[in-house]
Formats: sequence, C-alpha cells, structure tokens
Amino acid sequence: MLKKIISLLSVAVILISCNTNPPTSTDDTTQKFGKALITSNVLDAEIWLDNMNTSQLTPDTIETTVGTHTITLKKSDYLDASQIIQIVKDSLVSLDIIMTEVTETGKIFIASEPDGAQIFLDQINTGKITPDTITTSPGTHQIKLQRTFYNSLDQQVEVVKDSILLIDVVLQETPPSNIVLIEDFANVSCVPCVTSNKIIESLTNVRFGHSKLVAIKYPTNFPSPNDPFYLANTVDCNARIAYYNIFSAPTTIVDGILRPISTDSISVIAAVDQRLTKDIKFRIDVLSSAVGSQYFAKITVKVLNGTGIDFSNLVLQTVLTETDIEFSTPPGSNGETKFFDVLRVMLPSNAGQSLNGISQTEEVVFEYQTPIISSWVLENLNVVAFLQNKSTKEVYQTGSTFD
Repeated sequence: MLKKIISLLSVAVILISCNTNPPTSTDDTTQKFGKALITSNVLDAEIWLDNMNTSQLTPDTIETTVGTHTITLKKSDYLDASQIIQIVKDSLVSLDIIMTEVTETGKIFIASEPDGAQIFLDQINTGKITPDTITTSPGTHQIKLQRTFYNSLDQQVEVVKDSILLIDVVLQETPPSNIVLIEDFANVSCVPCVTSNKIIESLTNVRFGHSKLVAIKYPTNFPSPNDPFYLANTVDCNARIAYYNIFSAPTTIVDGILRPISTDSISVIAAVDQRLTKDIKFRIDVLSSAVGSQYFAKITVKVLNGTGIDFSNLVLQTVLTETDIEFSTPPGSNGETKFFDVLRVMLPSNAGQSLNGISQTEEVVFEYQTPIISSWVLENLNVVAFLQNKSTKEVYQTGSTFD
C-alpha cells in the first residue's frame, strides 16, 4: 500500500511503489467521422445538425461523427424541414431536403420574464430568444421556452393567418443546490488506486449522485511514467499536480481544500457531507454539443452572493472528461481495465478563466470549443466546470453535463 504521512512536527514518507508495467494494449474504441453533402430546392438555407446551427448554408458539405443524425434546414418564408441521415465512416453521403414555401402565415410575438429564453417551435430550436417574433403557418403549434436556471415552459398555441399572437410568460426559477467536486490523482500502476477508484465511482453514481457530487480523475506519472492517460495530456496533468503539490497516488481532494484518506470511504463521505453544507454563493449551468469535428462547451455562471469573495482570485476551470473507458487488457500493473471521469483537456487552458471584474449580481456566459480527438467516445464525454479561489484553492461551486 502506498502511504504518505505528514505531520507538523515531523515528516515521514513511506512509499511502496508498484512495479511498472508499460501498457500492452491500446483503446480499441475509436471515434469515426464521415461527411454529408446537404442540398435543397432552396439556396442559402441554414443547415442545423442535431439542433445546432453549423453556420453553413445549402448546398454545402458537413463533417460529423458516424451514426444517426438529424439535419434541419431553416430559411425565412419557408417551413423548417428535417430529415434523418446516417453518416458512414470515411464516406460522403448525400441528402436532398425539400423545403415548402409558406404562402399563408401568422406570427407569434413571445416575451418572457426574465428575457433571454430560447424559443422552440414544434420541438425545433428556432435560434431566437425572447423577446422576439416568429413566423409560421396557421394552425396549432407547440411553443417551448428554455432558459438557464429556470423551469422549461410548454404552451400550445393557435396561429391565425395574417395575425400576431402575443405571448408573455413568467418563468419560474429552479432552486439552487450545492454540487461538490472530487479531484482525484491516480495511476494505472498504483495498487491502492483500485480501491480509491471504486469508492469514488460508487459515491458519484450511487450514494450521492451527480446532482450532488462530481469527480475528475487526473492521471499522474507515478508510480509508472507510462500511464496512457497521463501521456495523452501531460501539460494539463502536470499543471494540476503542481497546483496541489501532489507527491503520491492516490490523492483525493474535495472542493480543493479537504484531503480525506483516499482508500477510506468513511473519510471521503465525511468530507463530501461537510462541503454539502456550505453556503451557496454561485450557480453554474453547463451545456455541451458536438458539431462536426468540434466539441463545444457553454458555461453560465450566476452570482448569488459574492460577499466576502475576492473576485480577483476567482477562476472558472472547465474540464472535458471521458468515462467508461475500457481496455481489453490492463494498461498498467494494478489490473484495472475500466476507467471513469478521466481528464481529457482543460478549456480554454489549465490557467482557467479569470472572473476578475464581474459584478456581485452578474450572470456571465463563457463558450469554448476543442477538436474531437479520434480516440474519444463521444457519448462518454462530459464537461465539468467549477469556480475556484486561486490562492486558497477552495472550490465554491461545480456544474456538469452529467444527468
């Protein structure tokens, strides 16, 4: 067992290193891409991929991951048109979508309190936010409004030809909650890391759930320098190792300031319970999407109570993680073949995003993007964002894309 005992009066370090065994297998799960030529009877229609605007216009070729996707075309004076497409690896498929011109129309003016809600028409994102006007065909339609930190609102409306329907609604805010962050430093050839990993996986998925607890695993280069996850991103791994002065694996850190015994579930649970009682000073909402070969993250931060916080030391850290990574044979000497919540990349960098200068009542949005690496499995990616004091290392709040 790997132990590290530090006291204020004396320091004794006992390290029993695991035998290093370089990885003998590689991850055989590969993210694949293909292309699609999108044409239409209408020129310059916006091409939307899985409800996200690609910023491309018909006719054009898009690139995205292999599998089933929804293509939607949008243009003024035409009804939105959607079709399902199957993307094939390293191939170019074609899709021609017929759009119908709207000869009879009605309008809907939609306002909300607060404003800034996304407007969906018949389950399709219009790309507009409240307050705004949408034009559509006469008849029955479904309006849906979505806004960060508020409950979604659905409403059925009847649109009349050559008329304007007025909708003004009040959105109900969802109650804020604490989400605690575990940052764990581990290695594929660290024997006690097996126990630590099982504890964290159980706590995040079963005991607490992702609505209360989120984890990030930072790979280390000790005891084995050949950890494949560490080698995949040495820059970001080294930055977090240096930030926390990590000298042994496993090391578990809760909300930046508590260091429970990694292999003792009672110790880890006590640390999480302690942090769940902290005052809620911020809210964080995290959204992510894949468009073509790029992965996008949108982070919304809302200040609830900034009293006593030095915003000049406050940074937003955003981490793209991958879970359920499975090898056919162990990549290290500790026997593990399945790994969870592993760091892939930090956005926009491991320095984080400074929040210096924002007000104590402000709501701010940050957007980042990164290329999708071929070895990543898209459905296993999640974004974790957290607010941290650079000096004290305390994490005030966390958000993620986990369900």
